Amino acid sequence: MTVIPSSSGKPPPQCDIKSSSRHKKGWMILFKNQVDIVSKVKGSPIMKVLIAPMAAMAPTNGPFSRTAALCQALRDAGHEVALCAAVDVNYRPLDGVYNYEAPLPAPLGLPKALGLLFIKMVQQLGLQEKADVKSFEQVLFFTGALKAGFFRKDVNCLRKAIAAYQPDLVYAEFRPAALVAARLEKVKRVTGYSYPVQPNYAASPEFAGDVKQVLKADGLPPVNSVLDIFDWADLKIVPSSYELEPIKDNRVVFTGPFSKPILTAAAPQQRNKIIAYFGTGTISAKKVVKTLTEAFGETETEVYIATSQVKPCHDQNIFVASRFDFAELMPQALVYLNHGGQNSVMTGLIYGVPQIIFPGNIFERQYNAASIEQLKAGLVDELGSASEIPINTTKSIPELTPFFRRGMSSERLYH
Repeated sequence: MTVIPSSSGKPPPQCDIKSSSRHKKGWMILFKNQVDIVSKVKGSPIMKVLIAPMAAMAPTNGPFSRTAALCQALRDAGHEVALCAAVDVNYRPLDGVYNYEAPLPAPLGLPKALGLLFIKMVQQLGLQEKADVKSFEQVLFFTGALKAGFFRKDVNCLRKAIAAYQPDLVYAEFRPAALVAARLEKVKRVTGYSYPVQPNYAASPEFAGDVKQVLKADGLPPVNSVLDIFDWADLKIVPSSYELEPIKDNRVVFTGPFSKPILTAAAPQQRNKIIAYFGTGTISAKKVVKTLTEAFGETETEVYIATSQVKPCHDQNIFVASRFDFAELMPQALVYLNHGGQNSVMTGLIYGVPQIIFPGNIFERQYNAASIEQLKAGLVDELGSASEIPINTTKSIPELTPFFRRGMSSERLYH
């Protein structure tokens, strides 16, 4: 495994925010500006946009939720949109949006049936808790997206979609094959991006061999890492803020989260709820439900656990469901427990909710968690170590921590 320096999960030294020409005032740009910025690539008031999200057999909410939000925003602004998305566990049809066929990768390039069995076994045995993920390149390899046969098929499907739809630009939601196809078809390229995806932050070029062969066969420039392909984009969209991800690149635009938060000027509501969402890969859902029930069951604090990996249930003050209306719950949240995904940390910031983050051994989440702690917006709990930072809320995290750590300590969760 080759890991380029800074992969420890620690953010770089605090940068001078004002020095960035791309920095926008405040925590985020209003989401409508995302459409305005993308429009500048073509310079036309009305565009045809093909959005190509990454796919995976395992549940992962981020890519398709951003795809759906971007679709809606573009259509609301009068643009035409189509998808080229694999019908995976994360996909859902979007009204009025045509979806061109795309292949679904299987873990490590296994046959589909074995891939599904592999994912189920990993979830049942809790093996995801022990995963040591060093780079996004490694993530793509594990999903099977970098296998030569699959990558070639993916590029070909995307080229067919481009030829049929004739878009003004292709938006790649963390999908390198989409940038390759768009370059071959000579179409403008925009990509989703983040600080930890930079190859000089963390890369695993030993997994790039198959992709290099495909690029060479197509007469494209050589790359050292698959992550270098993101530099082929005309614009890089970061759905976060410069404070969290200080990327110095004149093609980078910071938009804040794609999903618009519902913010009101009303008086703050009583904060008496705990919200937990851990995505995939850090802590098993069964363990989250068990430990939070032991910690907070039969207390006056309501606990909402969002997961699709266990059956929905309601036991007194403990609520478990595949999804909740965060716009309704967040203004009442005392604390937000999460895995450190980009969408999650931005949700906590937008609603002003203190966070306790369990990033596990996953490079991106470690970076995001460290950034949140550095900004004094939450705590990082790694292997039982977490500093107590006073947070200006109706009840501070230090007051909550003894209740929290009694049942949700890293020692119990990770071993």
